[in-house]
Order: sequence, then C-alpha cells, then structure tokens
Amino acid sequence: MNEAFTIYKLIILYTLNEIESPLTFGLISDYITGHGYTNYFNVQSAFAELLDADLICCSNTYNTSYYEITSAGKETLDLFGNTLSREIRQEIDDYLKENNHEIIQRVTQISDYTKNTNGEYTATCSLIEKNVPIFEIKLSVSDEEDALRICNNWRTVSNDLYAAAVKNLLRPTEETE
Repeated sequence: MNEAFTIYKLIILYTLNEIESPLTFGLISDYITGHGYTNYFNVQSAFAELLDADLICCSNTYNTSYYEITSAGKETLDLFGNTLSREIRQEIDDYLKENNHEIIQRVTQISDYTKNTNGEYTATCSLIEKNVPIFEIKLSVSDEEDALRICNNWRTVSNDLYAAAVKNLLRPTEETE
C-alpha cells in the first residue's frame, strides 16, 4: 500500500503504545477520522492488517472489542515510529491528554457474560487499572436478559459499588466475646 496507509498504521500503533490500557476501535477511529487523516474504511483496513501481522491483538466482550499493541508491534514502532512526524505524535499526545478521563472510563469498566453448562448465565464485571483487575463481581442469573442488563448497567454503577465495597470491607470489625 501507499505511504499514507503506512502512516495510518503507525498512528494506531503509536496510540496503543501510549495508553496503558486496551482501547476500542471507536476511540482510535474517532481520532484518526476526526483529525481528517482518512476515512473509516481505511482505518478498518489498517486495523485488519495490523491484526493479521500480529502487531496488535484483540480481546472481545459481549459488545466491545479491545485492542492492544503486541511486543512485535512495539518493535515495529521502535523501527519505523520516526516516520510519524513530531507534529502528528504531539497531536496524538494532546488528544490522549485532553480525553484521558473519557478514555480511562471507557476501558477500565469491562463487563461480559457467558452461558454456563447448567443453562444459567454468569455476568462478570470488572474495574481494570493498568491492565490489572482491581475489582470484579461475578453474578449468576437465570436468563440472558438479566445477564445483559447487569453488563449494560455496570458503567453507571461500578464506581459506587467499588466505593461501597471498599468502605464496608475496610471498616473496623467489632470484636465479639
């Protein structure tokens, strides 16, 4: 492909390298298309090529895919990252800094559900910090609709549940005789 397409791939690699947590396609695509580098279809093609070359990897939940740079991707970025102009790197850094809170909120609240062998569903909801789960809840429910509802509500209630759990679990215990 052409030099511009290589730049799109390097932008993706650079962006994933600068964030300590996995990112969604939408977050990266919004940046690239919003800054007028290319269109959505070229971004999709760049992601596909990076995945095929094992320069990025993908993990999926019931409704979201998360992307991370691989060690091969980091090596590629080390070798060819200087192809990205200082202005583009600075623009990406500024974008990540300006949107840090939104990016962190989106990637640190992860939920998914699976069907168990007994026909019930387990909803797993996690808060992730620097790729490490700091809080996780697994709930077994009887139907898929409830599991989906739990996953969908996780974003709005996770911080309150975490704060309540920490408060209650760290309070002094009463000694009984």
